[in-house]
Amino acid sequence: MRDLIEAAARLGTWALTAIAFGLGFGESAIALDLFVPGEVGMVFIGAAARDGNAPLALVIGAGVLGAIAGDNLSYFIGRRWGTTVLYRWAWLRRRVEPSVERSRKHFTRRGGVAVFVARWVGALRAVMPVVAGISEMPYRRFLAWDASAAVLWTSAVVSLGYYLGDDIAGVIDRVGVVVSVVVVALLVALIVIRRRVRARRSDEHRPGGQPTRR
Repeated sequence: MRDLIEAAARLGTWALTAIAFGLGFGESAIALDLFVPGEVGMVFIGAAARDGNAPLALVIGAGVLGAIAGDNLSYFIGRRWGTTVLYRWAWLRRRVEPSVERSRKHFTRRGGVAVFVARWVGALRAVMPVVAGISEMPYRRFLAWDASAAVLWTSAVVSLGYYLGDDIAGVIDRVGVVVSVVVVALLVALIVIRRRVRARRSDEHRPGGQPTRR
């Protein structure tokens, strides 16, 4: 890993920026995500950027643009062709159909929040934009949720590599699923808490100022 990072660092700033864009695009675009590493690739490019003295903001920006571009491709595939393209080849259908069905359920319940959360879950990352397109989610709404998630996710993962180096790459590779579960659990907890607070405030503003019993 150290040798690979040093080799990548010698490529120069613009090459690292292009790689960051390619990784962001590849791990977000449906079907390409089967071959392009997600978190580990971004951590790797972050570590290489530090060794190569490449500006962190530039590398993150390229990764964000690539991620948004990949998600948009997936969205428009879903909007234009639905699952026809995904289910055309048996080998691809076997790999994506379970994720598509899980994404449908999440999207039906959460909508925009599901698009945001899926960015942090490797198995759903490239699939949820397709489902959003199939469901004809308004593009502006999709882009707002997707872009905010792409900025936060890319910034976090690239920064891990930049500041902690190749050591963290091995950790993320081993516990990537655990990290995703923890992040999703925290997000769900925040959503539940926010809804309860809103419900409590709504009850307090009812006539008489007394909360209703549930």
